[in-house]
Amino acid sequence: MKEILEKLYPYSANKAVDDILNTYDNQKYVVWNFIYFAVIEQQKLFYSWKKTTEQKEYKKYLLNSDFLFPDGIALQTFYKIAAKRLWNLKTKKLDNLNWTDFIPYFLDEAKKRYWSQRLKLYLYWSKPEIAEECKKIYSKKWFNVIYAQDWFSWFDWENVDNSSTTENPINIMLIARWTPTQEMRVQKNLSKIKNNKLIVFTVWWLFDFIAASWWNEKIQWVQKRAPKFIRKMKLERLRRLITDPKRNWKKVKSTLTLPMYILKYLLLKKE
Repeated sequence: MKEILEKLYPYSANKAVDDILNTYDNQKYVVWNFIYFAVIEQQKLFYSWKKTTEQKEYKKYLLNSDFLFPDGIALQTFYKIAAKRLWNLKTKKLDNLNWTDFIPYFLDEAKKRYWSQRLKLYLYWSKPEIAEECKKIYSKKWFNVIYAQDWFSWFDWENVDNSSTTENPINIMLIARWTPTQEMRVQKNLSKIKNNKLIVFTVWWLFDFIAASWWNEKIQWVQKRAPKFIRKMKLERLRRLITDPKRNWKKVKSTLTLPMYILKYLLLKKE
């Protein structure tokens, strides 16, 4: 438990942009993952036993990533209580650096700091029509989208190697799939990520929300975000459950284990 909590990024969104770009300047690649509380429960990240080989590998990949960002109020709540009991945590509370808000923020900030054509985007997602639609949307926002590919085939790394050259490019790959598939595929291709000097973000269902913001008609697999006032009230997950229960029930059910986790790991201090 402690190693996951200690790995979580403890600073603001603005500092996160600085740290990611500085790491990229120095290291020439960055691997960046998100985690929310439902994943901790589903993948048994706090368990020291009864873990499958895949779950053990997934945890190792998270701990080996350059950045691990906290997503959601449940994880914030657990961390805040844990910070009072674990002296070596870096801060007393976490910002909610969820992928739905932070990825667009990062891209916009990077575009402000650098010439937009210096940013080279690579999109890797399951549904071909959604990947292509997101390519159009990012292009309309003046991002230099080099390549977009669906998930049903292995990523064509030659399209990275042979992409148009730009002086000192910032190469950004957005990989959208479910956990732990996306993280494990990143880890298996780490040498190629390093060779191609990529900033890699595992962004889950981000492309669904991006595509939904531009499509008016209802399309399968695409999900709109909640209005801002609902997000401010921390009720977006509840709205998703109501509007699409089949897709979101499992995540909400896992999040409901929060009181048990607080009792077991923070009050009783069991592993």
